[in-house]
Amino acid sequence: MQKIPDVLIPEASHELLKKSIIGTITTIRHKDQLLSSHPVGFVWDGELIRISSLKNRMKYKNIMSDSRVSFCVVSGVNVMHYLEVRGYASVEDDPDRVFARRQFVENSGGDEPPADMDPPGAERVIITIHPQQVSSPTLYGGRFDKMQESKKR
Repeated sequence: MQKIPDVLIPEASHELLKKSIIGTITTIRHKDQLLSSHPVGFVWDGELIRISSLKNRMKYKNIMSDSRVSFCVVSGVNVMHYLEVRGYASVEDDPDRVFARRQFVENSGGDEPPADMDPPGAERVIITIHPQQVSSPTLYGGRFDKMQESKKR
Protein backbone atom coordinates (compact mmCIF):
# COMPACT_ATOMS: atom_id res chain seq x y z
CA MET A 1 0.00 0.00 0.00
CA GLN A 2 1.43 3.38 -0.99
CA LYS A 3 1.27 5.91 1.83
CA ILE A 4 0.45 9.49 0.99
CA PRO A 5 2.10 12.27 3.02
CA ASP A 6 0.82 12.93 6.52
CA VAL A 7 -1.48 15.90 7.13
CA LEU A 8 -1.51 18.10 10.21
CA ILE A 9 -4.27 18.01 12.78
CA PRO A 10 -5.86 21.47 12.75
CA GLU A 11 -5.09 23.73 15.68
CA ALA A 12 -8.82 24.01 16.41
CA SER A 13 -8.74 20.33 17.50
CA HIS A 14 -5.65 20.56 19.71
CA GLU A 15 -7.61 21.53 22.84
CA LEU A 16 -9.92 18.52 22.48
CA LEU A 17 -6.88 16.23 22.23
CA LYS A 18 -5.22 17.90 25.24
CA LYS A 19 -8.32 17.50 27.43
CA SER A 20 -9.22 13.94 26.40
CA ILE A 21 -7.60 10.82 27.77
CA ILE A 22 -9.65 8.16 25.97
CA GLY A 23 -10.14 7.72 22.26
CA THR A 24 -11.25 4.88 20.01
CA ILE A 25 -8.90 3.27 17.52
CA THR A 26 -10.40 1.23 14.70
CA THR A 27 -8.26 -1.29 12.88
CA ILE A 28 -8.92 -3.87 10.17
CA ARG A 29 -9.12 -7.30 11.77
CA HIS A 30 -6.36 -9.52 10.44
CA LYS A 31 -8.48 -12.70 10.48
CA ASP A 32 -11.41 -11.55 8.33
CA GLN A 33 -10.85 -7.87 7.38
CA LEU A 34 -13.85 -6.69 9.42
CA LEU A 35 -13.51 -3.51 11.45
CA SER A 36 -12.41 -3.76 15.06
CA SER A 37 -12.69 -0.81 17.49
CA HIS A 38 -10.99 -0.44 20.86
CA PRO A 39 -11.11 2.30 23.50
CA VAL A 40 -7.55 3.39 24.27
CA GLY A 41 -5.63 5.86 26.35
CA PHE A 42 -3.33 8.05 24.28
CA VAL A 43 -0.80 10.84 24.35
CA TRP A 44 -1.09 13.94 22.16
CA ASP A 45 2.29 15.68 21.91
CA GLY A 46 1.07 18.62 19.85
CA GLU A 47 1.82 16.85 16.58
CA LEU A 48 1.06 13.16 16.76
CA ILE A 49 -1.22 10.76 18.60
CA ARG A 50 0.60 7.87 20.25
CA ILE A 51 -0.79 4.84 22.05
CA SER A 52 0.93 2.31 24.28
CA SER A 53 -0.10 -1.29 23.72
CA LEU A 54 1.06 -4.86 24.14
CA LYS A 55 2.16 -7.18 21.35
CA ASN A 56 -0.45 -9.74 22.39
CA ARG A 57 -3.34 -7.30 21.83
CA MET A 58 -5.67 -7.56 18.84
CA LYS A 59 -5.00 -3.99 17.70
CA TYR A 60 -1.26 -4.73 17.47
CA LYS A 61 -1.85 -7.89 15.44
CA ASN A 62 -4.28 -6.06 13.18
CA ILE A 63 -1.91 -3.14 12.55
CA MET A 64 0.94 -5.53 11.77
CA SER A 65 -1.28 -7.09 9.09
CA ASP A 66 -2.80 -3.83 7.74
CA SER A 67 -1.58 -0.48 9.04
CA ARG A 68 -4.73 1.50 8.10
CA VAL A 69 -6.49 2.95 11.14
CA SER A 70 -9.10 5.43 12.23
CA PHE A 71 -8.94 7.24 15.57
CA CYS A 72 -11.80 9.18 17.14
CA VAL A 73 -12.06 11.42 20.21
CA VAL A 74 -15.39 12.81 21.42
CA SER A 75 -15.70 15.77 23.79
CA GLY A 76 -16.95 14.83 27.25
CA VAL A 77 -18.82 18.14 27.35
CA ASN A 78 -20.43 18.30 23.92
CA VAL A 79 -20.83 15.09 21.92
CA MET A 80 -21.29 17.19 18.78
CA HIS A 81 -17.60 18.11 19.10
CA TYR A 82 -15.33 15.33 17.93
CA LEU A 83 -12.23 14.60 15.90
CA GLU A 84 -11.73 11.69 13.53
CA VAL A 85 -8.30 10.93 12.13
CA ARG A 86 -7.91 8.45 9.28
CA GLY A 87 -4.52 7.25 8.24
CA TYR A 88 -2.03 4.56 9.05
CA ALA A 89 -0.12 3.46 12.11
CA SER A 90 3.53 2.71 12.63
CA VAL A 91 4.77 0.57 15.51
CA GLU A 92 8.00 0.71 17.48
CA ASP A 93 9.12 -1.28 20.48
CA ASP A 94 9.02 0.26 23.97
CA PRO A 95 11.33 -2.24 25.74
CA ASP A 96 11.97 -0.07 28.81
CA ARG A 97 8.29 0.94 29.00
CA VAL A 98 9.28 4.62 29.05
CA PHE A 99 6.40 5.65 26.82
CA ALA A 100 3.93 3.32 28.59
CA ARG A 101 4.86 5.01 31.88
CA ARG A 102 4.46 8.48 30.31
CA GLN A 103 1.00 7.62 29.00
CA PHE A 104 -0.10 6.20 32.34
CA VAL A 105 1.20 9.19 34.33
CA GLU A 106 -0.37 11.74 31.95
CA ASN A 107 -3.73 9.96 31.83
CA SER A 108 -3.95 9.24 35.57
CA GLY A 109 -3.13 12.72 36.76
CA GLY A 110 0.35 11.86 37.96
CA ASP A 111 0.03 8.36 39.42
CA GLU A 112 2.77 5.86 38.66
CA PRO A 113 1.76 2.62 36.91
CA PRO A 114 1.62 -0.45 39.15
CA ALA A 115 4.68 -2.67 38.87
CA ASP A 116 2.49 -5.66 37.93
CA MET A 117 0.40 -3.82 35.30
CA ASP A 118 1.66 -6.08 32.50
CA PRO A 119 1.87 -9.86 32.68
CA PRO A 120 5.35 -11.38 32.98
CA GLY A 121 7.17 -11.39 29.64
CA ALA A 122 4.73 -8.94 28.00
CA GLU A 123 6.23 -6.73 25.32
CA ARG A 124 5.15 -3.08 25.00
CA VAL A 125 4.97 -1.09 21.78
CA ILE A 126 4.23 2.49 20.78
CA ILE A 127 1.59 2.91 18.09
CA THR A 128 1.90 6.22 16.25
CA ILE A 129 -0.99 7.42 14.13
CA HIS A 130 -0.03 9.18 10.91
CA PRO A 131 -3.00 11.27 9.73
CA GLN A 132 -3.93 11.25 6.05
CA GLN A 133 -7.41 12.71 6.52
CA VAL A 134 -8.77 14.67 9.48
CA SER A 135 -12.41 15.50 10.15
CA SER A 136 -13.72 17.75 12.89
CA PRO A 137 -16.96 19.20 11.57
CA THR A 138 -19.09 21.87 13.15
CA LEU A 139 -22.30 19.92 13.33
CA TYR A 140 -25.61 21.71 12.85
CA GLY A 141 -23.80 25.00 12.28
CA GLY A 142 -22.60 25.03 15.91
CA ARG A 143 -26.18 25.53 17.13
CA PHE A 144 -25.78 22.92 19.89
CA ASP A 145 -22.44 24.38 20.99
CA LYS A 146 -24.35 27.47 22.13
CA MET A 147 -26.82 25.26 24.06
CA GLN A 148 -23.94 23.50 25.84
CA GLU A 149 -22.44 26.86 26.81
CA SER A 150 -25.72 28.08 28.31
CA LYS A 151 -26.05 24.86 30.39
CA LYS A 152 -22.63 25.53 31.96
CA ARG A 153 -23.83 28.82 33.44
